[in-house]
Amino acid sequence: MFSFNYKTYGNTLNPQKILILLHGYKSSMEDISPEAALLSSLLPQSLIVTPQSPKIHKNNQMRYWYNVSEFDTEHKRRNPKTPIEEIVKIYNAAGEQLSQEAMRINRFINEIGQQYHVSDQNIFIAGFSQGAMLALYTALSRGTSLGGCFVISGIVAGKDNLEQELKSKPLIHWFHGKLDDVVQYKTLDFSLNWLKQHDLKAEPHIYDNLAHKIDTRELETIAEIVNT
Repeated sequence: MFSFNYKTYGNTLNPQKILILLHGYKSSMEDISPEAALLSSLLPQSLIVTPQSPKIHKNNQMRYWYNVSEFDTEHKRRNPKTPIEEIVKIYNAAGEQLSQEAMRINRFINEIGQQYHVSDQNIFIAGFSQGAMLALYTALSRGTSLGGCFVISGIVAGKDNLEQELKSKPLIHWFHGKLDDVVQYKTLDFSLNWLKQHDLKAEPHIYDNLAHKIDTRELETIAEIVNT
């Protein structure tokens, strides 16, 4: 039995590669279906897998991977006046939750890899927003390196915990729009510098007129990289 409910797209018979795609906060595997379907059309030899978080907020019935709001009841992380250091501190407080969820996602990756006979070097992980933060934590804390990690509108979250669990150093592709006011664009330098300080290679992909959403251009770039 698999660790999460999930949907698959693309080559389910004999995939050469697998891309795990994590949805964001207040989202689901159904909500991310258009993006997964586009990726499957761009990656005809690959399998796209979208696991769904089982966690649901009692107040709004929305799904989430970890509850950063309990450390930020005033939503300061989204306030443009909040200093970067304070935003980083808020996301860092969620480290224990991220660590636990990353272990579950890594278990799920093991299950999917075994099911389709695909090794880690041909498995990639991507995520949007909260899913991006979990994707990064998962990839870096995994015992063996995945083929790559795609962070879409994220930040290095849970950095103190992650420093203690850092095991792998896959190539990271970081996507961020300059108009992002949810996971604020101004935090990008912190994330890239943190990765560099830990000897991790990251390729930034910056978009001038993009807010907090997944853009077709990002998906096309991801497909090009996976197809390489």
